[in-house]
Amino acid sequence: MKIVAIALAGGKSSRMGTDKALLEIDGETLLAKVCHVASQVTESVYVVVRSCEQYQAAIASSEYISVVDRQLTGALVGFLQGLEVIAHTPDSINPDWILLLACDLPNLKSDVLKTWAAQLADLPEDAIAYLPKHIARDQELADGQIKSKQWEPLCGFYRWECQKSLMEFVEGGGRSFQKWLKTQQVIEIAKVDANILFNCNTVADLLWIKR
Repeated sequence: MKIVAIALAGGKSSRMGTDKALLEIDGETLLAKVCHVASQVTESVYVVVRSCEQYQAAIASSEYISVVDRQLTGALVGFLQGLEVIAHTPDSINPDWILLLACDLPNLKSDVLKTWAAQLADLPEDAIAYLPKHIARDQELADGQIKSKQWEPLCGFYRWECQKSLMEFVEGGGRSFQKWLKTQQVIEIAKVDANILFNCNTVADLLWIKR
């Protein structure tokens, strides 16, 4: 089974106030850490960015990384752009699955990803994705009740054949992962440690993870 990773970087990072991908924890940028972990599970890593020069220093020493320089208009479009580049890579055999990752997952572990990857062969053939679910931190209500869980689209696996439905959704004006996934057969990854899905969106998040 061939698995290739796509990491998305170059978002606005509006809540952080600076580019999240280039923030350092223990002397390593978040982007470099995510790419390193992904490389232990996949054959290669494609990083979709809005400027190669901006991220070159963070991943320059990594031979297994290919940089995809695109004008980003959101994570969903960035994912599709990464898929298109992989599909047109010369002499490349299309992968079976894509591991899609955000650039700001400081607690990502290769052994966890390997466990998930080992389960892909057992999924139904019509399942286009294998993803965890999460409860957003802003979804907890004052009375302690929790809204329904949502898919975590940027830390999981997508079948290569998802491209057709994804392209149709994007060409129709769709930009939401959640709305796209509602129309697809998606299998939930069970019993996921919430810490794995923790991402650095704010300065407070960064300070918390550093402590």
